[in-house]
Amino acid sequence: MITFTTVTTIDDAEFDTLFWASLPSLDAGTYPWKLHGTLNDLEKRDHLRERFDRMLTDGLVWRVADDDGVLMLNAGTQNGASAKWSLSLVTPDAAGSKAWLYGADYRNARNAYWTSLGVTSFVLETAGANTAVYNHVLAVEAADALGVPMSYTSADITPDYTAVEFTIG
Repeated sequence: MITFTTVTTIDDAEFDTLFWASLPSLDAGTYPWKLHGTLNDLEKRDHLRERFDRMLTDGLVWRVADDDGVLMLNAGTQNGASAKWSLSLVTPDAAGSKAWLYGADYRNARNAYWTSLGVTSFVLETAGANTAVYNHVLAVEAADALGVPMSYTSADITPDYTAVEFTIG
């Protein structure tokens, strides 16, 4: 069973597991590293850890897990009935798959979590088109697995970086 839980602390070992599993996608464009200068992998980990730690006090951090352990760590902000989801680290499940992201168990747990917080819509920030997050959201929409309406907008942040925000719900 997949669960979503708001957290007030982040386990170091879980964070490292999630970071290293996510790094290939982050480096492939899911995270806008170029906005932060040239960083080695440890500096990237520390940078994201700092961002997640800051969200523990300035925002909302939630952990997604199944019976075998952590699957995802996310951060964002909540403003009334709307949430902005801006950080995410993801790892495969115990079977080595990320198919859980597309299943009813995940969708139902996600929807129940948002409902428990009073959230009726959320914005998912991505680092642009053709990144893992962008492609994932479009695949979920195409599979009709969101269960709610979705729209998206783009904004040029720099000449070589366009952010995409998906509004879901």
